[in-house]
Amino acid sequence: MYCGCNKMALSSLNNISESFVELLKEKEYSKISISEICERADVSRQTFYSLFKSKENIISFELLKNYYFDAQKECSGTRPTVDEISRSFSEYIISKEEFIRLLEKNNIMYFMQDSLYESLICCCKNETEDTDCELIADLMAANLTTIAKHYVQHTADISKLSLNSYIKNILTKFECHKST
Repeated sequence: MYCGCNKMALSSLNNISESFVELLKEKEYSKISISEICERADVSRQTFYSLFKSKENIISFELLKNYYFDAQKECSGTRPTVDEISRSFSEYIISKEEFIRLLEKNNIMYFMQDSLYESLICCCKNETEDTDCELIADLMAANLTTIAKHYVQHTADISKLSLNSYIKNILTKFECHKST
């Protein structure tokens, strides 16, 4: 995925992402082609492939907009508190509710789980054994993704406060496992 500062490229990146989300609202993920995305975004296939590797890459980009917690802060040695992470992730779920709903509808929530795993893995490196770190990150990513999925399925039944509380409980259990 493109990570530069060129304004034209960044504009195309956003156009492609927005066009993809519009298409995802209209049809199944598996039936969306790169050609359709390019046509809707008014970009060439060459531009698409210079910015993204695949449709999956667009999902990662879209998930990382308004990032769920500050992995940079986490990895720089300044650990955010469980309260900060749970608040940030619950706000993220609420702000990305429509997109998460589209992922759930298309049975592709695993993209969110993979993205969370990659973020969490960087945060626990150097604190635990690699195998423990991978297992802990995978379990947390699965739990947090399940909470997000449950939230979009039952929005009317889950308050924002409850959502934050569920996430905090998961993260607290994670902290307990890391200290044992």
